[in-house]
Amino acid sequence: MRGTQDEKQVQTRMKYHVRRSTLIEKDINSVRPLIEDFNRWNSWSPWTIAEPDCPLEITGTPGEAGHSMRWDGQIIGSGINTLIRNDENRLEYDLQFLAPFKSKAKTGFTLDETGDGTHVTWTMDGSMPFFLFFMINMMKGWIAMDYDRGLRMLKAVAEKGGVNARTTNKGVVDITGLSYVGLKRTVSIEEIGDVMKKDFEAIVGEVVHKRGKAARHWLTLYPKLDMKNLQLTYIAAISDEELGDESLGPEYVSGTIQDGRALEISHEGAYEFLGNGWSMGMMYLRAKKMKQKDIPFEQYWNSPMEVEPDELKTSIYFPLK
Repeated sequence: MRGTQDEKQVQTRMKYHVRRSTLIEKDINSVRPLIEDFNRWNSWSPWTIAEPDCPLEITGTPGEAGHSMRWDGQIIGSGINTLIRNDENRLEYDLQFLAPFKSKAKTGFTLDETGDGTHVTWTMDGSMPFFLFFMINMMKGWIAMDYDRGLRMLKAVAEKGGVNARTTNKGVVDITGLSYVGLKRTVSIEEIGDVMKKDFEAIVGEVVHKRGKAARHWLTLYPKLDMKNLQLTYIAAISDEELGDESLGPEYVSGTIQDGRALEISHEGAYEFLGNGWSMGMMYLRAKKMKQKDIPFEQYWNSPMEVEPDELKTSIYFPLK
C-alpha cells in the first residue's frame, strides 16, 4: 500500500529543471569560498538584496556538509538552504521554502576551471503539483531570471570585490503624468540590453541631432512580460513636451502616463543590475498585496553617455490603483 501511495504522489507532481551559467575571470579558489560559505552569500544573493534586513541564521562549518542558512523575511518569505555535498568541482544543496508557500528542491553549482577563469553552472531540480502544470514554464522563467541576476553579482564580487550598485525602496510616491513617443519592441530578455541601446541611439539621432530638440524625460515602459518564453515588450521613449508640432516617423508610437501614485524603487549603478530593482519592487507588491495599475516604467535621471556606469541613477515606478 505504501508503494502505491508513493507512486500516486510522484504521478501527481511535475518535475522541472533550471540551468544557468557564466564565466568568472578568476581561478576556482577565488570563486569557491563565495559559494560554499553562507556568510558570504549576502554579497551576491539575488533574493536577500530585495530585503537587506531579512533575519538570517547561519549554522555549521562553512564548506562542510550540514552548513545551513535559514531566513525569515517579511518580503522574500522564509526557508532553509543546507549544503549536503562539497566535492572538488561540485557543491549540492537541499533547499526548502517554508513561506509564502512550501516546496523543496535540489540545487547545485558546478565549477570548471578553464584557461579564461572558472565556468560556473547553477542548477535547480524541483517539482510542482500536477494541477499547476500551466505554471511550470513561468516558474522556470522566474528562477532563470533570479539565477542570471545572482550569477552577474557573483561575477562582480569575484572579479571586482563587490557589486557597485545600490537598490532602495522609496515607498509609495506621487507621480506627475506626461505624454511620450518612442520605439516599441518585443525581444528576449537576454538581448534587451543591446537592442534597447540601439533604440535610444536612434531616438537621440532623430530628436537631438537631426531636429535639435531636447527632452525632459527619458524612460522605458514595459507593457508585457512573457515569462514562459523569457521575452518582454518595451517602449524606449522620451516625453514630447519639447517636440512642439514635430512629427516623428511611422515606427514611433505614442502614449500617456497618468497622474497618480506609484511604488518607487531607486537604483544607483550600472544598468546590468537593474533587475535587482524590479525584483525588489515585484516582491514588495506581492508581499503587501498592492494592486498595480497601468504600465510599469523606468525613468533615467542621467545618461550613460555623460557619466560612468556606476554613477547612473534610475527610478522604477509601479503605478498603483
